[in-house]
Amino acid sequence: MAAARGGARTLLIERYGFMGGMATAGLIGPILGHTAGQGNPVVEGLCREWTERMAALGGAVPWEQAIGEWGIRFDPEAFKYVSDRIVEEAGVRLLLHSLVCGTAVADGALDAVLLETKQGRLAVRGTVFVDATGDADLAFRSGLETTKGRAFDGRTMAMGSMFRLRGLAPGWGGQMDVISERIHEARASGGLAVYGGPGGNGATMCDDELTPNVTRAAGDATDVDQLTAAELKVRRDTWDVVRFYREHLPGFQNVRLECTPTHVGVRETRQALGDYVMTGDDVRAGRKQPDGIARMSYWIDIHCCLGYTKPPAHVCRRDCGAAQPCRILADAPEELPADLYPPEGDWADIPYRSLTVRGARNLLVAGRCISADHHAMGALRVMAPCMAMGQAAGTAAAMALQAGADVRAVDADSLREALAAAGALVCRCRPARGGRAPAPRRPVATGLGGAV
Repeated sequence: MAAARGGARTLLIERYGFMGGMATAGLIGPILGHTAGQGNPVVEGLCREWTERMAALGGAVPWEQAIGEWGIRFDPEAFKYVSDRIVEEAGVRLLLHSLVCGTAVADGALDAVLLETKQGRLAVRGTVFVDATGDADLAFRSGLETTKGRAFDGRTMAMGSMFRLRGLAPGWGGQMDVISERIHEARASGGLAVYGGPGGNGATMCDDELTPNVTRAAGDATDVDQLTAAELKVRRDTWDVVRFYREHLPGFQNVRLECTPTHVGVRETRQALGDYVMTGDDVRAGRKQPDGIARMSYWIDIHCCLGYTKPPAHVCRRDCGAAQPCRILADAPEELPADLYPPEGDWADIPYRSLTVRGARNLLVAGRCISADHHAMGALRVMAPCMAMGQAAGTAAAMALQAGADVRAVDADSLREALAAAGALVCRCRPARGGRAPAPRRPVATGLGGAV
């Protein structure tokens, strides 16, 4: 969408019948990583635009309220609809139900993406490409170097799921001490495979609904057998949670399972190897970059790579204290993070060099497949910085068209200026709150070619 607003003929390819990624297919909410403390936004731009458009439908909290909260609550159905409208208004050509199955590469540049569709296999040619698949599918299928998981054993963060419960009794939150104690006891005994609970309301706007984020499944989401096993496990665990909540938690006696996600929640798979590998040290130091094109302030939240749920296991860290067997904790604890947080009230810059892929002159990556190590990915993977990266990649793709389709020829300062003009927060000085992004430019044309 940012590419189209930058004047490029743009095609957006989506595997499902709707856009939104984990926000819609995974029912993942709230949108995290948008502030560095209450009232201090670090991501605006498209994230703010989406929020305000959803809020106008009653499908999200207003932006001024959102920046005072830990995350941005929203309705996934509103997210789908707003995505449709914004993309259509920008003049983007959209192909839904289209699965990337290969690429064509020549002389260090992508020439085409191969798609499986209902009408058969298609080849879509383009000039500049953006890989926002989350799994670095374009980079991987183009034979470019990728990394995956932690260096010690290649394991990735555990998958999980969110689901929607409806029918909570009014005032149930007043018994949270009892609820939390019963869940903790069930976790400790092994009778309930959740890593927390009872869950939040990040992906609903209804008072009698809950969208728990409590299930966990270890595995490699780029391995189809392990991905299948994870889908089955989290669905089975979801029903176990529903039964436990009904039978043991006050206020939950009449809850029903309203819906489960289209796709298991994936936190980490492949990262494209870029010109800069963002690290956990960058996050902890709040490091600023000369080519910073987005900000991130979230903490290093590495969900247990072994899928453990018994307390105290939750996130991978040096003082985890897990009682279950863990080779990295026993043999290489120094490879686990000790400090998980950026400086209070501060952020780290995401450099443009982490979006440019080694060995490809016309490919950019955005979202959780950017060039970063395992620790940094624990912080980068949440939605607000991913939206900021997507805006930066789309803007850069349009600019690259004017530079011979070479993404490295894009001037970082000019890119930052373009992003700031579109409402993104990229400069060290934060613009005054309440400022609005300028009206978007209409694209010069739509259809194939340009930035994909």
